[in-house]
Amino acid sequence: MATGILRGFVAMAVPLALWRLALPLTGWAALALLPLGIAIWWGIYLPLRDRRRAELAVAILPGARLGRWLTGRFGAGLNATLGLLVALPVLGWLALGGQAPVIMAVAAVGLMAGILSTLMTRLLSTTLTDPYARLAGQRIGSVVAALAGLVPLVWINWAVIPIPNEITSASLADAVSAALAARPARDGWPAEVMGLFAALDTVKLWLAAQYRQTVWVGLVFSIDAALVSFVAARSSVAVLEFTRSITGARA
Repeated sequence: MATGILRGFVAMAVPLALWRLALPLTGWAALALLPLGIAIWWGIYLPLRDRRRAELAVAILPGARLGRWLTGRFGAGLNATLGLLVALPVLGWLALGGQAPVIMAVAAVGLMAGILSTLMTRLLSTTLTDPYARLAGQRIGSVVAALAGLVPLVWINWAVIPIPNEITSASLADAVSAALAARPARDGWPAEVMGLFAALDTVKLWLAAQYRQTVWVGLVFSIDAALVSFVAARSSVAVLEFTRSITGARA
């Protein structure tokens, strides 16, 4: 189990590290995220497709024409694509703009999700057939790990990460403009997406600097931390599923 989880962790960490190192140097840095995108997509797609096929095998008679059209691929592919469109930009921005305490906490969430999903899958496999046990185990492991990492991430963002001094005295428009100007001068859609995340992160820090004593600012930080925590957990489990599918390893 440990070897498989470590393999999945490396498969997720290496593309993100290469992306972070390459972006200031080349406009082709997004290619470093391509293997990670494939891994996340396939890792979400495969369990959903297999679960749907198991359902269809019970519902549709063997040899029926309807079985040629209802294969489970479309729904699984759509879910995987939507998951990827959320996960890859969030992880890409985290790799670029995340500070060391946040990255370490997110890495811990990812490892915890891999361990918990593996244990839950093994536990459920004593009761459920493989497609159901695997999907349920992954979902339970992801949710529990994400919830466990939520409070530490909120605390780190609120109490540990310093707010730049220039934000405290700047207007919101000036703070966002300064953050965008500080980005590497690269063209293309990856730079535009990262620019959006940079702007949103600056808005969050500016709100914290200006309204730190208000409750609703804490809610903003909680929503931000919840998104990162759930994306990290779900993506880690998906990459783990991908590495197992290509190596033939079992949970």
